[in-house]
Amino acid sequence: MQQQQVVLNFEYLKPAQYLVDAIVHDQQYIKRKERSKSQRRIWENVPYDAYEKEKMADFMKIVAKNKIQLPADWQDCDTLKMVYCGKFKDKNYLKVLQSHLVWRSVPNNFQPTDINIAFLQKGIVYTFGRDKQQRPIIIMNLELVNLKQFSEEVYINALSYYFGIIKKNCFIPGKIENWVFIMDTKKLGLSKFPFKAIQIATKTMQVNFCGCLDKLYLLNPSSSLNFSWKMVSAVADADTMEKIQMLKPNEYAKIQERIPANQLEEQYGGKVANLTKFWPPINIEIPGGYTEEILKAVESMKTAEIVIQKEVPASEEDELKLQEQMAKMQIKKEDDDDD
Repeated sequence: MQQQQVVLNFEYLKPAQYLVDAIVHDQQYIKRKERSKSQRRIWENVPYDAYEKEKMADFMKIVAKNKIQLPADWQDCDTLKMVYCGKFKDKNYLKVLQSHLVWRSVPNNFQPTDINIAFLQKGIVYTFGRDKQQRPIIIMNLELVNLKQFSEEVYINALSYYFGIIKKNCFIPGKIENWVFIMDTKKLGLSKFPFKAIQIATKTMQVNFCGCLDKLYLLNPSSSLNFSWKMVSAVADADTMEKIQMLKPNEYAKIQERIPANQLEEQYGGKVANLTKFWPPINIEIPGGYTEEILKAVESMKTAEIVIQKEVPASEEDELKLQEQMAKMQIKKEDDDDD
């Protein structure tokens, strides 16, 4: 007997159109600084400057030289993000692209597998509310991070799947292309701090969700972490530090400079009750937080075959082609290293 298929439709996460229409970005937000020092937050439906176009052309020459077939849905903004991830240097592009294409080839990065859902139900990572520019807020509870409970591979798979949902359904091209990240350290000391898991999350985002981070709040630090952070911030790059803010509980009011109290949980100084159900993602702006459709779909996932709306898993033939491309890219890289 053929199983019923379940369509997971997360469109209920989209912001109201009148809120989107009210968003206006100044040029310094869209892009600031020049040439290799450039920083960009908006990638779609905006013009690129001459230097960016030049570097995009250089990137595509490397793609052509290595006979790499880019995915069918590849866009100019994807090329530009690879250029930024490669720090505008030709020698970095092949490695960055290889990493990204390998990530794209892993089906579990894009599917609600049982283990991905089990991970997301724990509340290790979840979304709650939006900031004053309608950017979605992602919360990560470091106290729940445990690489013995979930493997590194599962962390990559589950975070990739979840971030993909948020990007697809909470972003609006040219308007909302970034998220705010709250990392609650729960006063973990340095000996218990999950540095490796954070490194996994950071690596996953840097290349595969390039340019998505607008602000990172590190909350509730232990005294040892706070001391270490002061030492790091004294020598760290100013542009990086501008995106990161460490706050103790008595400083949580500063979060409301960016996020309204009615979009924050009480534990972070907001006016909304703390979330206790973490999957599926909640939209606190709609009655009940979810559509009846998504709740029924999630409930039926226990016995049904799962499919993703508007997503087509890579075929075996496509995966073989990608593996061949990766092999060619590696051979080419080794030849270049020998020169």
